[in-house]
Amino acid sequence: MTFLSAMLAEKGFTCVQTDLNVPESSMDNSQAMMKDYESELSSAVRLSTIPFPPVIVARGSACLIAQTYISSNPASGMILLSPPVSNAELVECSKLPTPLTEFDFEPNFPIAVIASPEEVERLRERNRICQTPNVDVISVKDMDESQTFAEIELWLDKCGM
Repeated sequence: MTFLSAMLAEKGFTCVQTDLNVPESSMDNSQAMMKDYESELSSAVRLSTIPFPPVIVARGSACLIAQTYISSNPASGMILLSPPVSNAELVECSKLPTPLTEFDFEPNFPIAVIASPEEVERLRERNRICQTPNVDVISVKDMDESQTFAEIELWLDKCGM
């Protein structure tokens, strides 16, 4: 993600990249953990003093944090890179300690999902966001940072950001 932040900053975007830390006590409950991550992200956005709602970019399981944030905070858009198919999938592979309710926010703002062709196929079949007509699902042959950056740049331009 550092490469993406650097490239977007070079193009004139204000970028805030942050490492989020949550209390050890919340690590055994997925709901508490997501709330703590949301609070940390909200604080980082607030402290960045950007004058407009951010475009949230997340990769892999961090997409859960982005979606938790989006559920109760303003954003200009959201880009999910190789998101999990579902929250349940992360419990099955032990990345979440307890079941986490699937997100139910209305995707009525710019959202892009960027993933490999194989991931896109699974996401279109089983991911609620990827089944929504106004969400841009972008397939990239290789999820290397330069190709991903090119797609992000095109999408941001298309959205007028």
